Amino acid sequence: MEKTVLITGCSSGFGRALCNEFKDLGYYVIATARNVMRLSDVKADLKIELDVSDERSIRNSFELILSEVTGIDILVNNAGYSVRSAVEEIEIDKLKDMMDVNVFGTIRMMQAVLPVMRKHGGGRIYNVGSISGRMTGIANGGYCSSKYALEAITEAARYETKDMGIEICVIEPGAMDTDFFGTLAKNSDEKMKDPASCYGNIYERDLKFRGKQAKSDVQKCAKRLVRINEKRKLKVRYTIGVSWIYRVFTKMPDGLKEWAIRRFN
Repeated sequence: MEKTVLITGCSSGFGRALCNEFKDLGYYVIATARNVMRLSDVKADLKIELDVSDERSIRNSFELILSEVTGIDILVNNAGYSVRSAVEEIEIDKLKDMMDVNVFGTIRMMQAVLPVMRKHGGGRIYNVGSISGRMTGIANGGYCSSKYALEAITEAARYETKDMGIEICVIEPGAMDTDFFGTLAKNSDEKMKDPASCYGNIYERDLKFRGKQAKSDVQKCAKRLVRINEKRKLKVRYTIGVSWIYRVFTKMPDGLKEWAIRRFN
């Protein structure tokens, strides 16, 4: 029987790659994005405008989806983006907007899909977090905090739905070769290039680090998630496209981790 997968944030990057992989394996793919026009060349059976920060948009989208399919077997909460800044200088409005997408958007989507999955007899939810939900980088406290929050939300919901036939896990990608860093630059670089900032030396190091940071192939990362979905039982979390050095960082004692991040980030 054909399974239905709903994916958010499909206009580019990881979401788009996931659509391609699931579609090639015969899934009924529902691709969503804030701007549906950006989904024109995405492999999907249904393409819908959906803004995870807007409850009305989510309600309208689910009404349309459930007029086309009987249930949703898989939800991939992929929509998200980053704003960088030192904590002292981060613009609260920008931080709120990012949290609204990265954290509250994920919760809204879970609240919308869980009754559907329960009625359908079960399902799976993949919350796309980040390795940044396990370790905090310099000038990246806002984004990291949103991904730390997803770790907690995922664990709690996993415990709560255990007896409902629903499995929930968090996916923790490393840096992928997508437009993520381009969007990050648009949201952050004006602030980070301000010559009057007392954090100028930190920002300069971050900009250089971004330029040389190794990035994983996004299609390979998408294939990895699809392989995870083939498992009979899901673990709480899976890392995808994470270099060995970051895996080591996440296991370091706090003091050593602080030294390493200050030295290399």
